[in-house]
This record gives sequence, C-alpha cells and structure tokens, in this order.
Amino acid sequence: MLQESNTFSPVKTHYEDFSPVFGEAVLERHRGKLTEMGGFIDILSEACVPIAPVAAAWAITAGRMIRADFDRLVSQIVEGLATARPDCVLLALHGAQCVERQDDAEGYLLARVRAALGLRVPIVVTLDLHANVTRRMVESATAIAGYHTYPHIDMFETGQKAARLALRILGGEVQPTMVMRKIPMITNAENMQSTHGPFHRLVERAKGLEASGQAEAVSVFGVQPWLDIHEMGNTVVVVTNSKATAAKRHADALAGRFWKSREEFRVRLTPVDEAIRQALAMEGGPVVFAESSDSTGSGSPGDSTGVLIPLLAAKLEAPTAIFLVDPEAVARAVEAGIGATITMKIGGKFDRHNSKPVKVTGNVRLISDGRWTARARGYNTGIETCMGRTVVFEVGQTRILIAERSAMTVDPELFRSHGIEPLYMKIVVVKSPNGFRAAYEPLAKAVFLVDTPGVSTANLATLPWKRVSRPIYPLDDETRFEA
Repeated sequence: MLQESNTFSPVKTHYEDFSPVFGEAVLERHRGKLTEMGGFIDILSEACVPIAPVAAAWAITAGRMIRADFDRLVSQIVEGLATARPDCVLLALHGAQCVERQDDAEGYLLARVRAALGLRVPIVVTLDLHANVTRRMVESATAIAGYHTYPHIDMFETGQKAARLALRILGGEVQPTMVMRKIPMITNAENMQSTHGPFHRLVERAKGLEASGQAEAVSVFGVQPWLDIHEMGNTVVVVTNSKATAAKRHADALAGRFWKSREEFRVRLTPVDEAIRQALAMEGGPVVFAESSDSTGSGSPGDSTGVLIPLLAAKLEAPTAIFLVDPEAVARAVEAGIGATITMKIGGKFDRHNSKPVKVTGNVRLISDGRWTARARGYNTGIETCMGRTVVFEVGQTRILIAERSAMTVDPELFRSHGIEPLYMKIVVVKSPNGFRAAYEPLAKAVFLVDTPGVSTANLATLPWKRVSRPIYPLDDETRFEA
C-alpha cells in the first residue's frame, strides 16, 4: 500500500486511485518489474520459498485519503493476511501517507497487521526515503529498510534487501534490534541528491555500516516536507543483529551528522522570467525547468500556470513541452476533435490559491487514452500509468500535454508516448524537485529550479503550518538538537 501524502494539497485521494489488485494478480503486476515488490518476488522465487500474494495498491501523491476508502483497503489487506496465515510478511509502504483523522496511515496498518498475526510473525517493511517514520511503525515492525537513492533508483534492490533479511530472520540467523532517532528538522527535496552533497555523505555512511556487517539495515529518511502533522521530521533507523548498544550508537552518530549538515540543504530558486532568458541565450537544448512547487510526485495537483503563462508570453521560436492536469480542458479538446483550433481556459482548476487559469487559442494535435509505461530507471519502472483521456494541445511553439489525471513527470516517456520528444525541445518543464534528475540530467543542456507558488514549494515558511510540532528547523531558527 504505497502513497505519499501532501496535507496542503486540495486534491483528496480515493480508493480507485490505488488501482488495487489482489491474489495472483499481484505477482502478474510486479514480477520482473523494478519495484520493491519485484525485489521481494525475485529473492523469494530464487530461494524457492512459496509466496502468498495479498495486495498491490499504488497511488500518486495527493492530499489525505478519504477515511472510508482507507478502511476498505486496510481491511482487505488484513483479511488477506489472516487467510494466508504467513510465516513472515513483507510490506512495501511509503511511510508518509495520511488519511482523514489519521496522520500515520502506515503505523495504523502495521498495528492492525501485528494484532492480526501476533508477536511471533516477522514483519519486514520497505519505506521510501521520504518516509515520516513514527514510533508506532517501529514498535509494530520487526525490521525497516529504506531506499538509499534520490532520485529513487534502488526500489528493486531495497525489496531484495528486505526479502533477504526476512529469510535470515526466519532461518534464525538474525535476531533484529531496531533503533529510531527523530530529528526536529525538515529537509528540502531539491538538495537531497544521493549522488553528491550532504545527503550523499550520510547515505555512504549508512551503506558502509551495512557492508561491514555492523548493521543489517541503516536508513536515513529525509521526510516528505509537506506534512502538517505531529511527530514529523527527519529520522534515522538502524537495524542490527542483537546489538542494541551498537544500534543506538550508530543511530546517534548518523542523526548528529544529519543535524550538523542542515544548512547545506537550503535551496536557491530562479525566477521563471530569468530562467527563460538564460535558456534562450543558450545554444541547443533541452533546458529543463523543474517546477517543484507544482510537483505531481510531491502532492501538488499539476495544474499550475506559474511557468506556462511566462512561456506563452515569451513567444518562443523553438518548441517547448509542459504537462498539465485539467479534466475540463481535456473534455473540451476531445469534443472539438483532432485538428480543431479552439480557445479555452486551461490550468488553475484545483489549486486556485496559488494559480489562475490562462485563456489560450491552440490546435488539438493528439488525443489518447493516457496509458503509457515507465521506461527510465526509477519510479515504477515497467508499470503502466493511466492518466485518463489525454490531449496534446499546441499553442504557438508550446506543446501542452493535458491529462484528466495526475502522473509522475520524471520519465521522458510521459512526453514520448504522446509524440513529444524531449531531446528536440528547447525547454522541457518537469513538475518535480529532484526525481527527474535520473532520466533528464544526462539529456539536459542545463537545469533550473524555478520559483513559483504552490503546495509543494521549497519556500516552506510560506505554507500555513498549524499542527507540526514546534520548534522545527528550518521553520524555527532557534531549534536545538542533541543526538
């Protein structure tokens, strides 16, 4: 059950958004795919261990899930586990999912699973690197393993690691001891690359502890920044083999390093007009604009016109590509048909506080069912995405890919599957703070983190915080922490 939440998002999450499958359909969806579940299946199949598949449910980041829909999904999972009567459970979760009247969805699920199966059944969990780990999660799980990469390109390997650990626990080789350290700190996603910089150093230390055998799993969680909830903040989790003192020592040391590097995570954004000016002054392309404030993978609705309006005003002479979520505009374009020239208002339909619709006249170039398969290494590689009906709407040199439903924009296949080749664009707009780098940095002439308002903005102090525990850095400069 995988979803990251953004409590500032105006878009609620529903049961159908998860496209859940059950039983053998789980294996059909994930076998051979570069997901956590794919990693589970790979290791268990190699070990000739029988698998009792229960459920597979993934939804794109959005606002809180409707409570009745959440209860329905959790009940199906728990009932499936009770029927399977497993020797061990492997769970792929995100760690930052929120529900109506429930801030800690994963902690709630884990507590339900533990209550259903008893204390003796090991529960090994994988979490996204942006998980908000809670005491309830740690108390209910036997062991937790998080991704080591951002952009997330080690989902499969994380699943493999968890499955190997589960088999060793079952075989009596490992008696896990798990320690969590919570840090009163929120980390901006834009500067959390695991390839270099402060987060890279933390991850390398974690990997070193695992490689040396000092720990079974060491995870550094940078937290989903847009969670206005209690018990929120960065976390370090260390799992050792019956070595409680060592687990505490390693967790304290890593948490201390994380805290001391806090200033290095601050973000510098570029005004959109300035980014356009610099991009047009460059030879060739593509130049990538990352509009993280409207990141579809960070819970924003994907309907911002903060970059679109300046692009249209620039009267570009070279092609540009941008993604937009707007069901009304799609319906209007589908009604008009391919080849039609129409005038309509697009964007700004969901997040009306931070964006406004723009009236444009353009040509309907393509209509599709919005189905495409992720090819780049990273999010749900090999899994089909369905955005609902989708159109390519051309306004001057700007190719606007408009979909009924949100989708991750980190894979160039989003555009390619609809006849837009990013390599031939002067500017490509991705709605992502960092995940786009795995696929786009090798292609990009330059990258600009552009400054627009939105519910996943890097300007955290501008958001209407109400429930997060204070003080917390960087919202409060007086925040103090001792590991």
